[in-house]
Amino acid sequence: MRKLFLAYALSMGLAFGCKPADLSNACDAKTDAYFQATVIRFLTGDRSPSCYPSFDFQDLWGVFMPSSGITTTVHSLASYNDQIIVGGNFKYVGPSTGSVVYLETKNGKVLPNRNCPYLKVVGTTGIAISDGGGGFYIGGSFFAVQGEERFSVAHILPGCVLDRNFNVPKDNTREIYTLLLKNDSLYVGGIFSDWGGDTSQKYLVRLNRYTGVLDTGFTSGADNLVSDLETDGDSLYVCGEFANIGGFARRALAKFSLSSGLIISSFNTTINGGTCLDLHYGTDASGSPNIFAGGDMTTPTFSRAISFYPDGTLTTWNPNPNAKVNSIQQYNNTIYLGGDFTTINGATSASKLVSVNNSTGTAITTNYGIIASVTGDSIATLQIIENTLYVTGDFSSIKSTPRNYAAALSLPDESVTAFDPAYDGNISNPGSGIVSAGNGVVLVTSSRSTVNVTARNNFAVIDEVTGAPIEGTPYFDFPIKALHVIGNRLFAGGSFTNVAGQSRNAFVILDLPNYQLSPTNIVLTGSPEIRTIVSDESQVYVGGTSLANVNALPRNGAFALSLNDLTVTNWNPNLNGSGESFLVVQDLVFLGGLYTGINGDGVTASYQAVDKVSGLKKGIPSATSFPNSGVYAQTLVGTKIYLGGQFITIGGVTGYNNIAVYNVTTQSYEQPNPVYADNIVNHLASYPGGNVFIGGSFTGLNGATDRYSFGVYNNNTSILSPWNAAINDVVYTSMYKNGKYYLGGAFSVALKKSNGGLVRTSLNE
Repeated sequence: MRKLFLAYALSMGLAFGCKPADLSNACDAKTDAYFQATVIRFLTGDRSPSCYPSFDFQDLWGVFMPSSGITTTVHSLASYNDQIIVGGNFKYVGPSTGSVVYLETKNGKVLPNRNCPYLKVVGTTGIAISDGGGGFYIGGSFFAVQGEERFSVAHILPGCVLDRNFNVPKDNTREIYTLLLKNDSLYVGGIFSDWGGDTSQKYLVRLNRYTGVLDTGFTSGADNLVSDLETDGDSLYVCGEFANIGGFARRALAKFSLSSGLIISSFNTTINGGTCLDLHYGTDASGSPNIFAGGDMTTPTFSRAISFYPDGTLTTWNPNPNAKVNSIQQYNNTIYLGGDFTTINGATSASKLVSVNNSTGTAITTNYGIIASVTGDSIATLQIIENTLYVTGDFSSIKSTPRNYAAALSLPDESVTAFDPAYDGNISNPGSGIVSAGNGVVLVTSSRSTVNVTARNNFAVIDEVTGAPIEGTPYFDFPIKALHVIGNRLFAGGSFTNVAGQSRNAFVILDLPNYQLSPTNIVLTGSPEIRTIVSDESQVYVGGTSLANVNALPRNGAFALSLNDLTVTNWNPNLNGSGESFLVVQDLVFLGGLYTGINGDGVTASYQAVDKVSGLKKGIPSATSFPNSGVYAQTLVGTKIYLGGQFITIGGVTGYNNIAVYNVTTQSYEQPNPVYADNIVNHLASYPGGNVFIGGSFTGLNGATDRYSFGVYNNNTSILSPWNAAINDVVYTSMYKNGKYYLGGAFSVALKKSNGGLVRTSLNE
């Protein structure tokens, strides 16, 4: 906001200066006008042609939610002009924000990264509270914020930046449900069996609000989950799943003195069983203080939603929902309940969200039109900020208005507002933290790592300048495995059967620059999946599995098209199995795959060079010695071919653990093998300076077990780079463009930041 104000102030200064501007060349870098115009250009993101400098504002979007199966993946990357082409297994593209976002209240749009840097929180975040000075504390089960390690609790300063002075001990198992700030202390509750190794400090602790250091002067004595905290200024109300706390037998509810840090023993609300999930400090109908509690707990008289006075005495308020209450909020004399219930007041239909009066609990509004998403229809979180009720959960519509997993109702009329964050998936307990950030902005936490998603089924084209998807690209019904651009054509292969509403079985040609379906339909029969596409000056070579015929010609595992007229050529290796990775080297095509025969010989396995014209085998690298399992990746570096896959021997010779290096000049494999992996290698690519990118499902390269899924080996120096991409899952593809490297795969974390299957890097972060 301050940046926008500065831009406005500068522009007004230029327009209404106190004296006429001196005549000068506005493009002279030494002038004030040049400086002011450059600042405005930076703040507004202007990249139009100009004598002023341009700035890199790319916020590379990621891919989210698989279209089939369970793994979201970028399988292949290509480029055309100033665009990045992405193919894989996904339903949406969206900004890779991480699980904490700043959203505009008027529409739910995330604040631009250049004005408010994305927090890129890795993991889930269930709670956020204001620090009282324009910043926030966040809690959950996360591991990094803005690329720096932070475990479950962090402090965000004004300006959307991590507070590097606040830190808590490393713990990958800790899950924080609730935070409460009082004076210089931050109370932290959740599920954890110790704090920094101190086993007396569990489930509820008190930290220094400035440093995150544990305050050992407070010991809660809780023996199970603490899920929510409230305060009346003098006391701390504690809600959870505990049976003992503060040295007393207290189930689900307790009260501590903030001044002494001791439990108030006279407070003893009788809970028979179950869990308290949410507290709200409000008032009864006469304005007297009242604490409302929700969960699945039971008392001798009431269940799941109760209220009590500050001394612990239960009131007669009894909404009586039939299932769990996850969240409670109050607006004047109306209490809102959200959860899993389907009835209220014993038998009145009320699905997941209901309003009741704060005197008896009698229903006011019972039908908010909550429509289930694919997985369910629960309400996880309610939060009232001023005159708006924010709702998150597992729904696709509210009050006949489409809203994916988050919405807002204007109070008191309860109309659906334009707030539409458009999350990619459901939000479940511990739900969301929603806090006002002022100036028409709310901070929202969740289990999701993106927001404002756009539907793009398995195929997207990203603008290189902005990082956002362009419009008008076709829909693919099933995943894409391979992409290849030749001139003004894009060849795509995968397991799809329909593209842009037309039948295309596993292989398609799109005409560029508009990504329109080519009228040329290459008809594949069988149940094929195309996995590799390469080309030379005259042919495009295609490999895959379960292929029977191409344009009515028998072709097993591989075929080629003439680039002149797109007819099927005579090139026919006739693989007995799958073609996984093809590499053109001079007059040969090296075929990597999982096969047990070429040209019908029934002998040649997994790796062989064939003639470019006929597809006949050449006995290279060998006519008799083959990898013992699949070859899934290849790349040429000078006179050496790096090949990777799932093999551990070649011709019975050991030492080739998933990677081998074949020297084209000497026609032999390098011994000793200079680089190896401890599991499958799915991707190899060579880049300037001798760098070889290695991606796969391994945990280590050359014995270095910190290279999870990705590493860089230099062919010139024979050294594994010390740079670590901190990637959490398989890398399947890469690309170099305009000085930057793009990596794609099944990962959700890269560079210790939330990145949905796609990241841009300079190899030095």
